[in-house]
This record gives sequence, structure tokens and C-alpha cells, in this order.
Amino acid sequence: MTTTIRIDDNLKQDCDAIFEDLGLSLSGAVTLFLRQVVKQRAIPFAISCDKIPAFRYYPNNMLSIAERAERAKRFAAEIRESSTREWSLDEINAEITAARSGQ
Repeated sequence: MTTTIRIDDNLKQDCDAIFEDLGLSLSGAVTLFLRQVVKQRAIPFAISCDKIPAFRYYPNNMLSIAERAERAKRFAAEIRESSTREWSLDEINAEITAARSGQ
């Protein structure tokens, strides 16, 4: 099957030079890209409209090691504190309310 796509001449020349170094043709590179789309069922790289890395938008999914370590330390300290003191019913309800509201 033949498919035609329009590509800016300068972009094609730049890509051809890189693909040649990689031992690929433009057609081979496009085929490689399309196979990854099918395999991953997604675009095989991050797409963003900002220059900010994608992990900044998903802090719960992509934290740095330092951020994870800091959260783990805080969590451990909270667990130690909560396991050594008596909680009133009001404090327990306040914790549940805060957790449900995402605070």
C-alpha cells in the first residue's frame, strides 16, 4: 500500500540525514513509529504544549526520588506520632474530612 504525506522540505532533509546515520529510510522510520503506536496504543512519546516536563502536571504519578523520600519521611513521622497518642473522636472526624476533601 502506498500512502502520501506532506512534509516540509527542510524537515525532510534534516530527518533524512539523521535516519541515514541510524540506517533507516524515512519510510522505515515512519513504519517504526506506527508500529510503536499500535503496540503501545498511544503516541510513543510525551506531547506537551509547554516546555515544563510532563511530571509537573502529574505530581502523584511522577515524583522525583528526593520528593518521594521526603514524603516517605513525613508519612513515617505522622504514623509514629499518630500511633503514640490518643485521638479524640473530633480529631478522627477532622482527619477523615480532610482526607475526603483532598487536603
